[in-house]
Amino acid sequence: MFGVSFRWIKIYSSVIFISLVSKATGYFRDALITSRFGATLVTDAYVVALLIPEVLFNIFGNSLTTNFAPLYYEAERAGNHRRFVSTLFSLYLLLAGLFYFFGYRHTSIMITLFSSGFGGLAFDTTTFLLKIFLANIFFITITYFCLTYLQAHNQFLIPSTIGIFFNLAIIASMFYKGSTNALYILIAGTLAGYIAQFAVQLPQAVSRGLPLPTWRITLSPEIRRYMVLSLPVAVLAILWQLNIAMDNYFASRLGEGSITTLNLGYRVLMGIYSLFITNTMMIVYPVLSKSIVQKDHRHTAAIIQKTTNLLIILLVPLAFYLFVNSGPLIDLMFHRGAFTDKKSLLTATVFQGYIVGLFFYAFRDLLIRYYFAEHSTLTPMLLGLSNSTINFIFLLVLVPLLGLPGVSLATALSAVTTCVVLFLWTRRISPAFKELKFLHLALQILLASAVSLQLSELFGPSLNRLLAGDGFSWQFLRLGTELLVFCLIYFLLFLLMFRKKFFGFNFKGKRL
Repeated sequence: MFGVSFRWIKIYSSVIFISLVSKATGYFRDALITSRFGATLVTDAYVVALLIPEVLFNIFGNSLTTNFAPLYYEAERAGNHRRFVSTLFSLYLLLAGLFYFFGYRHTSIMITLFSSGFGGLAFDTTTFLLKIFLANIFFITITYFCLTYLQAHNQFLIPSTIGIFFNLAIIASMFYKGSTNALYILIAGTLAGYIAQFAVQLPQAVSRGLPLPTWRITLSPEIRRYMVLSLPVAVLAILWQLNIAMDNYFASRLGEGSITTLNLGYRVLMGIYSLFITNTMMIVYPVLSKSIVQKDHRHTAAIIQKTTNLLIILLVPLAFYLFVNSGPLIDLMFHRGAFTDKKSLLTATVFQGYIVGLFFYAFRDLLIRYYFAEHSTLTPMLLGLSNSTINFIFLLVLVPLLGLPGVSLATALSAVTTCVVLFLWTRRISPAFKELKFLHLALQILLASAVSLQLSELFGPSLNRLLAGDGFSWQFLRLGTELLVFCLIYFLLFLLMFRKKFFGFNFKGKRL
């Protein structure tokens, strides 16, 4: 994949398949929850109560995905990587405890920050759920520390499965038909899901040499350096979480169920994001970090070029198709039970707003990870500040005009703006980006995507007549067949346009 061998392509394909299963179970989970509860104050409270522990973890845990790999490789070369990992594990558990007690003592402040429009029963329900779900911060910390350690050892398949176990636990709880209150069953299933995640990751990480936490914490030079580099990451994480808080603040003032509707659109986006973008970065970042540590500038530039090409080829046609077919997709996933036609249409419109920025979310992520691999944290921090400011301005303008879809569109437009500015700045100062060429490819893929979409639409009436049944199975079959036709047309056009070579390989699998 990066000019080395087909091993990375095989790994990437396997990770994509596992993630696809994870996302399918995740959407089934969300469909069961919305079918049982609808888009109501109960689901709004559940969403906010689940969100807050994840936000608290991201404040101190985001540095794992950015700083751990490059500093671990440096510690490994120095021969003290086990002490580095053990001490770091202890510090993260300590931070999890501090944030747990802070959140538990200040639940009302946290809820007001993320959903100022809540009052009465909605506020009380969120408070009740939050005091239970705050314990998840420990499970999340252990899970993601193990996940990061495994990825640093080029173990990507097991980390990809964590969503499956989480989803299956909640799905199982939704099928429970006893007399117990449905909300209590959902709470139990959610807690079981978080426990299942770390119960799978921890043994795998230990079997690959993960040292257990030590309570004799020594602030070695490596740990002190990690802490210094993590401070800007924490600031950046706070700024990203501020965007979420702002989105929920505006949504909470748009009526009951607005947060749930916004969250469903966002979850569909993040499913696609994690399936293609997160998995790509999960494999790219350790390779990129090692290349930068070894000061192999030519290889670093090649990694960035080919990753950018891959993102364009995957995400541009995907964004085209999903924007046009957002309505059938959301209907298929959520339109049943207590989830009404009106909520389904609104969720589809919200999703359209998010999907506008799909490629820019990915390319911005690549840029940020490059800076972190270079141990340059000031630029990403300034980017986060700029993004929050721009997002707030777009929210002020778009929400009064468009309502809830204005929230998602503000997120997309702020990503587009900050991505373009960061790329232009990086191109000026970084040799790895000075030779980056993708405009011609992007225009070709845009054309291929538009042509593929138009040609696939010609088959629409025939497919509707052929697959004219009602119910979930027929909906799934129609949408899946339409997507397959689109992908086949796009693939044929792609072969015609790039029939000689791509990514350094010809189509017979030999290096050129």
